[in-house]
Amino acid sequence: MSLKSLFITLCFFFLQKIAFGTKVPEQKYYLLDTDLKIVDSITTSDINFELENKNRPNPLLHLFKARQKTNKRITAAILAFPFPFGIVGLHRIYLGTAPYVPIVYIASLGGIFGVLPFIDFCILILDKDEKRYIENKKVFMWIN
Repeated sequence: MSLKSLFITLCFFFLQKIAFGTKVPEQKYYLLDTDLKIVDSITTSDINFELENKNRPNPLLHLFKARQKTNKRITAAILAFPFPFGIVGLHRIYLGTAPYVPIVYIASLGGIFGVLPFIDFCILILDKDEKRYIENKKVFMWIN
């Protein structure tokens, strides 16, 4: 292909885009419920797409929040392992405890030489419900 024919082809291509416009192909979006079943669908050709989209729940956000809950428990358990982070109470800071709890961990020489962080580590690994430990103000977070 010569340079001249390439130039002519490009000119025709751009002329076609200018003359006929660029039409964006329609896209179809599916709205899912919590069980990942299709609830509704919407296309980009709908007039009020932006307004309707703001009021509808985002299924990806729901999945992200569900995964984040699982990851929060695992991250807190890793931070609770006595060495190096558990002895300063970093897992309690991550879970949102009162400011004096990490100070107690440090003042008691790493939670009584790493015993408290190790118990916290075991509890966070074995217990399925991490909601009891989030925003817990007690030094012994596993005691009701």
